[in-house]
Amino acid sequence: MLVSPQLRRLLSYVRPYLLRMSLGVVLLAFVAVGEGLFALMLKPAVDYVLDPSIVGSRLPLVTLPGGRTIFLNAFFPPTIHNVWTIFAISLVILVSVKAVAEYLGLTQIQYVGHAAVTDLRNAVFAKIIRQPIGFFQHNPTGRVMSTTINDVERTRIALSEYLADLFQKGFTFIVLVAVLLLVNWKMALGAAVLLPLVVLPVNKFGRKIRSSAEKSQTRLGDLSQILQETVSGNRIVKAFGMEEFEIGKFRQASRRLLRESMRWVRAAVITPSLMDLLGAVVIPLILLYARDQIRMHAMTKGDFSVFLYAMFSAYMPVKRMGYVYQQFQAAQGASAQVFAYLDREEEVHEAPGARQLRTFSGEIEFDNVGFAYEEAPVLREISFRTRKGEVIALVGSSGAGKTTLVNLLPRFHDVTGGAVRIDGVDVRELSLRSLRSQIAMVTQENILFHDTVWNNICYGQTNVAEARVLSAAQAALAHDFILELPQGYHTLLGERGQRLSGGQRQRIAIARAILKDSPILILDEATSELDSESERLVQAALSNLMVGRTAFVIAHRLATIRRADRILVLEDGQIRETGTHGDLLARGGLYARLYDLQFADDESPAPPRAENGQLREPASQS
Repeated sequence: MLVSPQLRRLLSYVRPYLLRMSLGVVLLAFVAVGEGLFALMLKPAVDYVLDPSIVGSRLPLVTLPGGRTIFLNAFFPPTIHNVWTIFAISLVILVSVKAVAEYLGLTQIQYVGHAAVTDLRNAVFAKIIRQPIGFFQHNPTGRVMSTTINDVERTRIALSEYLADLFQKGFTFIVLVAVLLLVNWKMALGAAVLLPLVVLPVNKFGRKIRSSAEKSQTRLGDLSQILQETVSGNRIVKAFGMEEFEIGKFRQASRRLLRESMRWVRAAVITPSLMDLLGAVVIPLILLYARDQIRMHAMTKGDFSVFLYAMFSAYMPVKRMGYVYQQFQAAQGASAQVFAYLDREEEVHEAPGARQLRTFSGEIEFDNVGFAYEEAPVLREISFRTRKGEVIALVGSSGAGKTTLVNLLPRFHDVTGGAVRIDGVDVRELSLRSLRSQIAMVTQENILFHDTVWNNICYGQTNVAEARVLSAAQAALAHDFILELPQGYHTLLGERGQRLSGGQRQRIAIARAILKDSPILILDEATSELDSESERLVQAALSNLMVGRTAFVIAHRLATIRRADRILVLEDGQIRETGTHGDLLARGGLYARLYDLQFADDESPAPPRAENGQLREPASQS
């Protein structure tokens, strides 16, 4: 039963807690010695304590290989000589000390297992949260959650409960084998002769369990994915009347999980049956041999009682260790996807000695930028500059590369050609924290967390003055509706903020961006899903947010595009046209065609600007 590299890697998380582990191992070793002493005490109990004719006799505990006998009396003063008294006091002391050692030893090793798995779970979460955007596009949320929670939990059971069992039962087995050899080495060898017939199948079944457990965790991930999709998309499920369909799909996935789980369960539970079969063969032979030994006075009934108790007690650790071994195999199978995540490259790597970006004050430059995702070119020869305070609008048909372009600025992706520079410094030379602290984002699908309004606005910031939070909410035109919530700013929003309307969620997100007060702003379809009234309010809030900031705006709404200092028209990953709204319309090119297709029906005037939380009608536009 060699330790595989994967199991060795799993056990490496125990290394920081070796001191606690060592203490627990020593205590459990003492427990095992106590178990052996308890077995040896059966000899004086049967041969002396139970014989009323023996009074004041010495109580032999064990005879060592050299012929020297150790007596229980040696541990008591001469004034205590009654055999029952000596035996009773010895038994109480032994069991009491053994119980304390077992409690302390098991809690120490259990702590090590729980702490190690906590470190593993934290490492998995940290690795996942640092993955590139593409990782989350190709890995379903439910399966990622299942790996982080369910798969890691399977390893927790192995590293806490089963690790403690491994030490306790292992030491107990060693001590009890020593007792068997001391009592009668010939009988001990006879009892062990059939043991390989159990060990070999256990090893074989262990490999099968590992494979089945890995597949079981995959099936469990499928269940998590179905649950996540149906819960988050419950309105669509109900709107299409697909409840029964989703229930049937979940049941099918459950049955697949059941079939896979039973494969490794059947392999695991066969080990105790094999051990019982071994006992059924060995015990009658041992009894036959012992009967002749007792008749010839080669051993006493007390010796046989010790041997029988030690043999049965030794079988139990063997049975348990076989099960523990198989559970470690199952844990290895469950940890396969965990380690696959840990081995993934993170989204970007900071350059050694990465520079800290000072407050943006000059210009942003895209210098002949190219980007390809999985060898598929997305952007080609993108070159432009924007000064501080400018508003750049990005337009183009779906798939033109607009979102990919703005994602290069905070390094959600790294360019595959050219460079993106802020104040003359390549963003790849900057630390991620300092770079992203300069950028705020408001997207089409803003995520609010299952937390209070206050904490959602202050996301990532602590000890923020109340005046700043209220000012940000007022600038985002969110203050009034927040006060109408049941607990105001301390109202719990629920998952993804679904207790709010779309426009309210966007204004909370805008308040968060205002509070962050970053000089660079990215707006990605921030109003595309809103009704006219919500859009009017959100546009006004966005106007407040954009004041004094360099903004990159992806929008299909004419009002936002009209106010841009410059419009970049993308097609097939390239900038085809650039200019103001009026210039591009007059040119009659790609932008004019997009305008006719997308904006021809949008002849409403630009939304009112907001100043200090108050709406103000804009100046007339041509």
